[in-house]
Amino acid sequence: MTQCSAKRSTEQGQMSLDLGLGKVIEANFDGGRISSDGGILLLRKADDSLELLETAAFCLEETRRADLVRHQRLDMLRQRVYGIAHLYEDCNDAQFLRSDDMHKLAVGRLPSEADLASQPTLSRFENCVDDVSLKALQQVLVHAYVRMRKATAPLRCQKVVRLQMDTTCDPTHGYQQMTFYSGFYETDCYVPLFIFTDDGFPLSALLRAGNAAPGDGALRMLKMVVEELRLAWPGVRIELTADAAFGLPEIYNWCEDNSVTYYIAIKANAGLDYHTKELVVRCKELYDLGNPKPSGDLKHGHLNPQERYRQWRQHEERKRYGSKDEGRMQQHFEEDRWLVRCFHSFMYDAREWRYKRRIIARIQFDALGPDVRYVVTNSRKGTPQVVYEKYCLRARCENWIKDLKNYLLSGRTSCQEFNANQFRVLLHAFAYALIWKVKKAAGLEHATVESVRLKLFKIGVQVRENSRAVRLQLASQHPYQCEFVRAWSKLSRAG
Repeated sequence: MTQCSAKRSTEQGQMSLDLGLGKVIEANFDGGRISSDGGILLLRKADDSLELLETAAFCLEETRRADLVRHQRLDMLRQRVYGIAHLYEDCNDAQFLRSDDMHKLAVGRLPSEADLASQPTLSRFENCVDDVSLKALQQVLVHAYVRMRKATAPLRCQKVVRLQMDTTCDPTHGYQQMTFYSGFYETDCYVPLFIFTDDGFPLSALLRAGNAAPGDGALRMLKMVVEELRLAWPGVRIELTADAAFGLPEIYNWCEDNSVTYYIAIKANAGLDYHTKELVVRCKELYDLGNPKPSGDLKHGHLNPQERYRQWRQHEERKRYGSKDEGRMQQHFEEDRWLVRCFHSFMYDAREWRYKRRIIARIQFDALGPDVRYVVTNSRKGTPQVVYEKYCLRARCENWIKDLKNYLLSGRTSCQEFNANQFRVLLHAFAYALIWKVKKAAGLEHATVESVRLKLFKIGVQVRENSRAVRLQLASQHPYQCEFVRAWSKLSRAG
């Protein structure tokens, strides 16, 4: 419960504690209209700056009688997204939050006005979204990103947009529509697909059935994102990084036909290994020259993944259970620090490809033996090392998805209908976009969603309303006042 309503001590009971300080500590819920979500107005300012939810409200069809409407679509959308950003991910939380003064102010109501929407109203709101509205909502994030970039930089400065695409597992525990068992994740689940920019702004959040192949819907969402970006910036250069799950000929062909530079991992096979066989031998020779006394715990040579993992576990256990701390640290610094890494580029033609494509190989030889990774690209520029390092930036996308899943609980897709669950995933993506805007303004670019929430949103505040103004008295001892004021100032200028 985020708000403490005053009650009589005789009704609630007096709470006391004796810590031996010479005075008894007494507690009671009679502090007045105090909320724990004092930073929620930062989300409202970020929302006004991006015009995100206002645009999203126009994508939702209104089927209710106008004379009976008490809660507008925009109000319910704000109530739901702001609540998700504060980790109130369930509609059931509206039972307590609908009368919270700060949440009412963020939505656009005075504390003395009527309460916000209840849980049944929000549940009906989530379940009334159709396919047409969902398709339009997918474009809202791209429009918000374009609007923000045009406001912060001239059109000529937007030379390249880098996209990162990845999937995740959303386990389900009921009879939701389109939930299936996934052999890869070994559970009943959905398989959402996300597309981010290189600085972490979400551009797409597509919920897919549990039995969807890794590339299902990927090309459709990529087309939508690229088309919207090209409408705003016709001459912009677009780059795409993705893992081997998206290494599909149709994605290669479309990117090449539409001038999209891609860096996509490709699984190793006998044909690719043939081109790097001599280089692996050369790396082993260099490793042996630089490390003349290799560890006897691990064998060199070509090992299958299971054998490599078994030897690695044995090696780590020997170090962990060593008799001396000095010896364990010495093993860490002397045995594990030496490795040989080489990069190679060659042309390769698969059976289903329409012509040869450039392959970047990264060969690494260390105490575990050889490790070879491949990346396919249509970029003709840059050395193999530079190209491979561009692909490695894709790993950041996994951290952004982890923020969505762990700190915004985007996996709470417990509605029975698939469209309602897709709408929930988009609501969580909207909340993530607003938090992204707030942490940029506060100078916390590398902070997680949970850190931003604790530092900027979860602030005790006392709300006082009179006939002329609403006065918010934030906690005087809040340790992140400077970051809060900085974000408030920058969001005010952006608005």
